[in-house]
Amino acid sequence: MRQLLVSIAVLFGLICGAARAAPVQSSFAADADSNTWDCRYLPDRGSCSSQGTFTPPNGTTTQWATGASSSASDIRGEAWSLAVADPGSYLPLLKTYASSNPNYVSPSGGTSMADANVWAVQGYRYTGTTAFTLTLTATLDTVISANAANFAGNHSLLAVSLFGTDNYTFNYDPATRTGSTCPITGPINPQFCGQGPAMYAHYHEFLEDTGTAVATLSYTLSPGQTFYVGAFIDANVCCGGSVDSSHTLTMLFNDASMLVDFPVALVPEPGGWMMLLVGVVMLGGWKGRRKA
Repeated sequence: MRQLLVSIAVLFGLICGAARAAPVQSSFAADADSNTWDCRYLPDRGSCSSQGTFTPPNGTTTQWATGASSSASDIRGEAWSLAVADPGSYLPLLKTYASSNPNYVSPSGGTSMADANVWAVQGYRYTGTTAFTLTLTATLDTVISANAANFAGNHSLLAVSLFGTDNYTFNYDPATRTGSTCPITGPINPQFCGQGPAMYAHYHEFLEDTGTAVATLSYTLSPGQTFYVGAFIDANVCCGGSVDSSHTLTMLFNDASMLVDFPVALVPEPGGWMMLLVGVVMLGGWKGRRKA
């Protein structure tokens, strides 16, 4: 069903793009991950520690020109995330969900944790002839189960940024993609981010109980200026609870009539890592035959 909705969104985007000159596929990039793992509940902290038991994301992630999705599901719980280019608002539309199995007991006697993350960047160029103050409003509705709200650390994070197009590349390589999210989440933990693009406006909020986060960012654009909008949300939960941010992060400009698309630099293109891996394997085999 989710794949059908994504297909409809992509088709609708193509139709609206032709009618309204909306940003095209090259101006959008998204990625996601998901994970479930064992963790040890710490009564004195009211939280779950994954130290020593954390494993790399075990979910399955797929990227395409106008979106990305990831899902993980096993006896520990479930986590999934989705990003698509919203043709109606010219902005990314993001969703996440995570739930921990209340009946699961790990081999060490602990419980489980589930985590879903999704982020997207969209590029724009301002075509006006005079300075213009652009306002971006982002709204995230989250439902957190009552038992999840009793544990520290369970949350949904909303982070939104307006930033420059110089010194930025959206990287799909899991080993080095931190640079993709740093302009969005970096102000939360700047020690993990190096020099990056200019930051024009930023907002982040952790929702630790059912509620709504609303962000309003403003920046004055100069004629011909290019910029990126980046958004990130996650859902993280342990100990039999659930965090539901699938009610959607929605974003809206005060006026998009003078914005056109600006490409997002990608390294590599979605799916490129598999092609690169196949090429390396074939090259290795060819060299082996030459030596023989």
